[in-house]
This record gives sequence, structure tokens and C-alpha cells, in this order.
Amino acid sequence: MAEKITPGPVSGNACIREAVCIHTNKVYDSCKSKECIRDLRVYLTADSQEFIDHGAISAKARQAELLCVCIDVEKVPFNRGFYTVDVRFFYRVVVEASCPVGRPQIIDGLAVFDKRVILFGSEGGARIFSSKYVGNSPDIQLTQRTNMPIAVVDAADIKKE
Repeated sequence: MAEKITPGPVSGNACIREAVCIHTNKVYDSCKSKECIRDLRVYLTADSQEFIDHGAISAKARQAELLCVCIDVEKVPFNRGFYTVDVRFFYRVVVEASCPVGRPQIIDGLAVFDKRVILFGSEGGARIFSSKYVGNSPDIQLTQRTNMPIAVVDAADIKKE
């Protein structure tokens, strides 16, 4: 390599041969799909359920807002390198309910949708340690946001035969 490589951001005068470090979190597989969610159960608030029980004759969906997504990753037993990714979506659903007399009332509730995919992750036996903040619980999804760099260490066991 005779050309000179320099670290740092790519500037207008330099060609794109500058050294940068990238940690990919070992992504080997991906899933992209569109879901048509049908017959999803909506859990109404107490006031909304009372309105439905006491005289509503029809209901029409107005809006669905994604509130939160929880992700859980587990190893697939007896399938080395594969992982199940369970995703749970929480939606706030707004409905317009009509009664025989008076104008329609807006009611709301919560809907939950689950999706599971199996992805290939890695066959290696490396253990990965990170300086990323995880909070008080080992499964916190909403981590503290910071501009501090994240240090990652991959350690692999060497087996002697």
C-alpha cells in the first residue's frame, strides 16, 4: 500500500481512502416484511368499555399510533448460529363509536401485535463485552442517550485439541 491513509472525516480534497473503524454487531441476516394486521384484539379503557356496553351501536377505526416496540432475542436450540427475534408492537387505537341518540364519541384502547422471525446470527463462540449503558436492569430497551464512544471487546476461547 503505497498510498497514504489518514484517519478522520472525509474532506473535499481527499479521496475516499481515509481509515475509519466500523463495528457491525455481527449482522449476518435480515428480515423485511409488510404485515396486514387483521382481527387484532383492542383492550379498551374502563370509560370506553362502559360506553360500548351501554348503548353503542357501531364503531369505526380512526387512527392507530405505534407507542412502543419490545424486542427479545433468544438462541434456537439445536440450531447453532440461529436466533429467534420476538417483536411485540404496542398500538394506541382511536375509534369513533356511535350511539342511537347524540353524536359519536371518540374512544381509545391498546392493541398488541406479536411477530417472530428466525435469523442467522453467528456460529462463533466469541463473547462480546461493551461499555454501552444498560441501566439498572439487564433488559432495558430505552438506554441513556450520550455522545460518548462505545468500546467493544470480542474475546474468543481457543480450544486445544
